[in-house]
Amino acid sequence: MTAAVVILAAGSGRRLGGAAKALLRDSQGRSFLEVVAARARAAGVTEIAVVVGPPYGDEVSAEVERLSLDVVRNPNPARGMASSVALGFAHLLETATAGSALLWPVDHAAVTGATVSAVLAAAGEIAVPTYGGRGGHPTLFRVSVWPELAACADAADGARSVVRSDAARVNRFAVDDPGVLADVDTPEQLG
Repeated sequence: MTAAVVILAAGSGRRLGGAAKALLRDSQGRSFLEVVAARARAAGVTEIAVVVGPPYGDEVSAEVERLSLDVVRNPNPARGMASSVALGFAHLLETATAGSALLWPVDHAAVTGATVSAVLAAAGEIAVPTYGGRGGHPTLFRVSVWPELAACADAADGARSVVRSDAARVNRFAVDDPGVLADVDTPEQLG
C-alpha cells in the first residue's frame, strides 16, 4: 500500500523571532523540509504535500519546488494549524492514490527513519507514536479518516478532535525515539 504525507510548514515562527521553520538548517546544513521529505521518501512515501502560507509562503514554496514536492497554499494560516491540516488533506482527497497518509509538522525533523517506517507499518485507522507516554508525530491516518481531517478547520481541537472522536480506531504505540516529541518553537530548542 502506498503512503502520502502532509507536511505542515505554514507557521510564522513568532516564538523563534520570526523564522520559517521549514528553512531552518540541521547540523548538516539541510533544511528541515529537506530532512522530513527525505525521511518520508526513504520509508516509501510517494506523495508529499507541503502546506505553506504567509509570511514565508514564497520562500518555503521555492524550497518545496526545489525538492519536487506538491505545494498547498494556506492563504490565512493565522486561523490556526487545523486550517493547514484541512487544506492538506483536502488536497490529498483530490490528488492522492495512497491508502494512508502521515501528518508531519516540519519542525519535527529529528524523527528517525526507523520510527517513520514503524508508523507506516502500524495497525489501526489512526496510529500515534508515543514516547514517555506522550503522543507525537508523525501520525498516520488511513484514507477513511481523510474526509474528517479535511473538515477539521473549524473543530475546537482541530485534528486532535478527529483523533479523540473514537478511541477504538486509534493505535497508540511506544517508540524509542524522543524525536517524535522534539518540535522546535524557540531559539533554545535549535541547539
